[in-house]
Amino acid sequence: MHQTARPPVNDTHYISNKVLKINVGFLLSEGAGHSRDTEFDIPSTIRIADDLSLDYLRGPLRMSRTSRGILVQGTLSTRFETDCTRCLEAASIELEIPIEELFVSPPEPGAEFVVADDGILDLSPLLREEIITNTPQHVLCKPDCAGLCLDCGANLNDGPCECDQSPIDPRLMALKALKDQLKAQEAKAK
Repeated sequence: MHQTARPPVNDTHYISNKVLKINVGFLLSEGAGHSRDTEFDIPSTIRIADDLSLDYLRGPLRMSRTSRGILVQGTLSTRFETDCTRCLEAASIELEIPIEELFVSPPEPGAEFVVADDGILDLSPLLREEIITNTPQHVLCKPDCAGLCLDCGANLNDGPCECDQSPIDPRLMALKALKDQLKAQEAKAK
């Protein structure tokens, strides 16, 4: 099950992902083996894609000129909101994102990441992919999240629901299943 991060619900002010478009034309004009280090420190919410906003983005990146393009390496840290896997409420998660990707230049057919003809390298698609890949499958809003009631769907973190929670004797489970099946057939007939 893939989880995609969602933008914060009440946050309408964010920085555009244009800050992740880096001009590497100067590096392309230098020969293979040259590199430049840069430090990201974006302290406010940045929209990476329509379905992903980050609370911040920090960390060092090294961009190295190779014979095929620009190799981007580094580790970025961030925080974003996603859905709790138990109760579906917002859950905040912090990640360290390892980055190591070749941006091909000039663009080649079939290359996933390229440096555009104008010398611009866009980190947004790579960051989105790495964040989705590195997000754990089970994210909780809090360690003791009670989840949702399996019968009525109520959020049990808000308190108990009114469903009958009495345990059923395992020897009677077959009868309960038959009763539920008969109820379903009766409802369908109406």
